[in-house]
Amino acid sequence: MAFREIDDDLWEIVQKYLPPTKPHIGRPRCDPRRLINGILYVLTTGCSWLDVPANYGTKSTVHRYHLELCEKGVYQAIFLDLLQSGYEIKKIDLSHCATDTKDIPAKKGDPSAMMAIRR
Repeated sequence: MAFREIDDDLWEIVQKYLPPTKPHIGRPRCDPRRLINGILYVLTTGCSWLDVPANYGTKSTVHRYHLELCEKGVYQAIFLDLLQSGYEIKKIDLSHCATDTKDIPAKKGDPSAMMAIRR
């Protein structure tokens, strides 16, 4: 899969949800857009954090920023915003969706679990 950096339109949506930059004490934080592009590079290409190109920041900085965004629920907020935007501009149509039942856990013969399901 080819990697593309975030364009300006998507960046406007994403940057609303990013944590505010800390006051200037010590070393200044890297550019958040570069860090996001570094995270997306790893997630899109499937490479390890060790292989993040240097123009996105150091591997540890990019990974640490990714963990911070995970802990603060930033990805969920961005996803829900993009999902809502897709509904509003009629780019998402769920009339042809299907669920694969292999993702639903099965109760492997546990009688007490079966009784709980029947109630």
